[in-house]
Amino acid sequence: MKELRLEGVAVARGGAPIVRDVSLAVPAGEVTVLLGPNGAGKTTLLEAVAGVLPIASGRLSADGDDISGLDRVARAKRGIALVEQGRTVFTSLTVAENLRVVRRSAAAADRAVGLFPELEKRLDVPAGLLSGGEQQMVVLARALAMAPSVLLIDEMSLGLAPVIVRRLLPAVRSLADDGVAVLLVEQFATLALEIADTAHVLAGGRLTHSGPAAPLRKAPDKLHAAYLGEPAP
Repeated sequence: MKELRLEGVAVARGGAPIVRDVSLAVPAGEVTVLLGPNGAGKTTLLEAVAGVLPIASGRLSADGDDISGLDRVARAKRGIALVEQGRTVFTSLTVAENLRVVRRSAAAADRAVGLFPELEKRLDVPAGLLSGGEQQMVVLARALAMAPSVLLIDEMSLGLAPVIVRRLLPAVRSLADDGVAVLLVEQFATLALEIADTAHVLAGGRLTHSGPAAPLRKAPDKLHAAYLGEPAP
């Protein structure tokens, strides 16, 4: 897949509109970061892209093909993988077993572990005994074992210290450099912008900024304005 595209996408929860008229592209080989305050609708949008939630209106396409009506399983078969919040490892299974549950090939699993050398010595350890940072590595490695073409990552830093996040983000950048299309939702905006190609800010369910990441890295005032729901000048 060369590009995932959202066009005028709206998403509701419990009948209440959460995301309104969102249009953005997630190209292969790039990190597209989605920032915004709590409650802005970022998780809702990612879940709609993955097929966890239905799209109320708009269009979701992969390389021009409309996939809006596909369910989560069908989208996963198209190469769309979601890394959800909360480090959802299978705690009673070893690291190796966590990867075998989802892997599409041994080569994909080996590549996933190769991104996180820390896991190579922990393959036979139950995932529930790992540190929070190691568990998040397992979650990311498990998603990569599915050999995705599009990786949706929702707040992988949740509950982790910034020093651990700094260890994880370069691995995300490496995935994009290998051709994966990455859509990253992240609370550590400054760190996320360091690896991003494109940045979008969602506030109040609407995009208040879209553009190259570099200008936001250099102008925190624009990022602040976008977080407040004010389109940046």
